[in-house]
Amino acid sequence: MIVTMPPSLPLKTPLDAVRPPVADRKPLTRLPLLVAILLALTALRLAGLRLSLVDLFYDEAQYWSWAQNLAFGYYSKPPLLAWIIWGAERVCGEAEWCVRAPAPLFYLGTSLAVYATGRALYDERVGFWAALMTALTTGAAFSSRIVSTDVPLLFFWAVALYAYVKLLEAPRWRHAILLGVATGLGLLAKYAMAYIVPGIALAALVSPRARALLRRPHLWVALLVAAVVVSPNIAWNVSTGFITFKHTGGLVIGEEVRWSVLRALEFLGAQFGVFGPVIFGAMIVVTVRLLRGRLPEPDRVMIAFCLFPIALVTAFAVTVHAYANWAAVAFVSGVVVAAAHLVREKAWGWITASLVVGAVVQALLLVGDVIADRVALPFLKNPNPYARTLGWRDFSEKAGAAARAAGVTAIVSDSRGDLGALLYYLRDSGIAVLSWRTEEIPSFDLGRPYGPRTPGPVLMVTACRDLDRITPLVEKVEPLGLTRTGDGTGGPRGFHAFRLTGPKDPLPPLAVCPFP
Repeated sequence: MIVTMPPSLPLKTPLDAVRPPVADRKPLTRLPLLVAILLALTALRLAGLRLSLVDLFYDEAQYWSWAQNLAFGYYSKPPLLAWIIWGAERVCGEAEWCVRAPAPLFYLGTSLAVYATGRALYDERVGFWAALMTALTTGAAFSSRIVSTDVPLLFFWAVALYAYVKLLEAPRWRHAILLGVATGLGLLAKYAMAYIVPGIALAALVSPRARALLRRPHLWVALLVAAVVVSPNIAWNVSTGFITFKHTGGLVIGEEVRWSVLRALEFLGAQFGVFGPVIFGAMIVVTVRLLRGRLPEPDRVMIAFCLFPIALVTAFAVTVHAYANWAAVAFVSGVVVAAAHLVREKAWGWITASLVVGAVVQALLLVGDVIADRVALPFLKNPNPYARTLGWRDFSEKAGAAARAAGVTAIVSDSRGDLGALLYYLRDSGIAVLSWRTEEIPSFDLGRPYGPRTPGPVLMVTACRDLDRITPLVEKVEPLGLTRTGDGTGGPRGFHAFRLTGPKDPLPPLAVCPFP
């Protein structure tokens, strides 16, 4: 593909060609208003978390459990999110709202970094609207209520993108160091930060200044700094046989290959929800103009950073299932170029529509979280859309009550999801939570392992009712029946309980449950 420069743009000053004169930009005049809006939104989100009835989902509980044992890496993710949760606990405690509190704070930072990028690459007006569209996109409204690796990833991606844009303006060592540190910390949040490397390569294909930057040392020093920052996690992976890399790769190559163009279209359709319909729609328009060679250089640079992850994941989706957030990093440069395009076209109605949609979604989620146990949408198969995130406290408390009734001081589980909830909600109960690995998941790092050295009888709680997979592995098994949990939440999950005595030595992994 050959991309040509529009004839109206001078080749020597491509970034300045679409920017108004400095005197007309009035730098920072919109910043006080932006900061006031973002602070008010962040305070509202924190208040919403404080009032929310939503239990920690098992992924969130798993991240919390990692924070109790700080390390340079974990089974399925790099370590940064666990460190962030550990820091939050030092400030406000272990309640659900506190575990989640870093999310809206990081989104505050991401919005400000987007503002800085838009202002540096275009003008302050673009930066202002891009920041507001970031704060009030549908994806941000949703994920600012949960603690996930995508939240710090997007922040550090936004900071790295800003540093890269400043290097394009005039290579300075402070921006090179900032790019390196942000990239390294982004990798410690989620390995998807690596998409920034092909983004830089694609930018060099479409931007003269990006190509010139490759010939200077600043960019290479930045990548070296990033390698140094992420090196403790690389060393940890080496010491564990690259367990995190294997797990991450297994999400893609471990699935059965089934060709489906429809699945790729579903992934692209989901991006309208993740990015917001207006933002993703504007990105498509700008990308089409790129293919026709009609874009100013700043637009081409931004598209370069969002094109690769979306194209790669879409290609994967043709053969395996792709999650909607796998290309989340594309949002940052996407929202900047979308805002620039809409401002340039004076499409104020579309900008307003984007903000209104985000505000409505945010309001619905704030209200829904407060009345989560009473939400009922009759047109859904399960009327309560919160069903998967409710009932975990009830599950854990009933498991603890069953353990006390059985006269044991430890609970064993064969599910990573259940283990996370048990560890969090029984943290002050005095009941130990142990893991029994399965053939499906041969190793994971939640709880202490159940084995021959475990003292006394234990209570096993499991979704699997099959007794035969347990009996050969312990001296004595006493079935204690089914306990229903989560009633009134739209989907009680329940557990089967077994009192176990005398695990064999060595204790092998449990067979996969034969029942669906």
